[in-house]
Amino acid sequence: MGIFDNLFGSKGEDLGSSEVDMEEEDSSESGYNFDVVGESFQRDHLVALLKKNKVIDVGQFQTQAMLELEPTNDLDPNAVKVMVDGLQVGYVPKTFSGDVTKMLKDKGVTEFKVPALLGWDSNNPMPEIGVRLDMGEFGL
Repeated sequence: MGIFDNLFGSKGEDLGSSEVDMEEEDSSESGYNFDVVGESFQRDHLVALLKKNKVIDVGQFQTQAMLELEPTNDLDPNAVKVMVDGLQVGYVPKTFSGDVTKMLKDKGVTEFKVPALLGWDSNNPMPEIGVRLDMGEFGL
């Protein structure tokens, strides 16, 4: 279960399905249905982004993320890093990294910008920070 599931309720694991009930979502969350993984390892980067953008008390922050291929990754040669303002905030889940890598290569690029939503419990002094992407352009 991802951090956003804890904060906003579970939307399920089947990201290939278009059966997400958008009426239940706040309009600011619409389209951000793709959970990033590994955010807990990038907490310092995420906190720095929240401070830089002065949104710590807000609870969510819309921005742009850069998907970057990472073919030298020992665990997944199809790894796709998720970067925001030059800082790594996580990865595309391994179950989708091959598909995303193929789509980026088909576009003839090694990086691609997508909308991102960072979310956290603004009432918690040490909240977990989740990242979701709008991967609609990829059909995900």
